[in-house]
Amino acid sequence: MAANRLRIAVLFGGRSAEHDVSMLSATNVMRALAPAKYDAVPIFVSREGKW
Repeated sequence: MAANRLRIAVLFGGRSAEHDVSMLSATNVMRALAPAKYDAVPIFVSREGKW
């Protein structure tokens, strides 16, 4: 990670009925973040709630 980039977590998935929507939203967020400014770390949560 470059010293000037902010590391952020993008949590998605989960036990909600919105699981699939969350996955699509996370994809869009990851694409929209400027890689020069952010080091995005995707964190998936399964339908069973496992990280």
